[in-house]
Amino acid sequence: MDDVTEYSGDYIDSCRWRIEAEVAAFDLLRGQAPGDGSMDSAIQAIEDEYFVAVASQLEGMFSDRSRDAEGDDPGPLQEMRAVVESLNGNGGRFEPPEGSGLDADTTVLEIDEGDPIVLDRDNFQMLSDAFFDAIEETYGDEG
Repeated sequence: MDDVTEYSGDYIDSCRWRIEAEVAAFDLLRGQAPGDGSMDSAIQAIEDEYFVAVASQLEGMFSDRSRDAEGDDPGPLQEMRAVVESLNGNGGRFEPPEGSGLDADTTVLEIDEGDPIVLDRDNFQMLSDAFFDAIEETYGDEG
């Protein structure tokens, strides 16, 4: 049910901490790889799938948010939802909702409809940061 119009600051902070811990776990894994490049392809394969899962986790933490509160302008909240739905159901190609206005000019990831979504660590971090900022501004109990 999409009807939450406010999240406590404690809940948002807790979710942010959990996602930051996921990113830190990946960074630890990558930091343990030998510097000779022998694990680069394995780390890349893990990274690609790992951040898809973490993005799904993050979207799920706030999936009950009121869509009406998001407004009509495209932004990180709509982008995260569209990215997760596209990764899970459109073979990893960006498929924003019709009329959403999500395109390369309005998305954090600078992607257009039909583009392959690259959700590596850096792209995930950019989208996650923008998403949390938008959650705090739109749904925070102090915002």
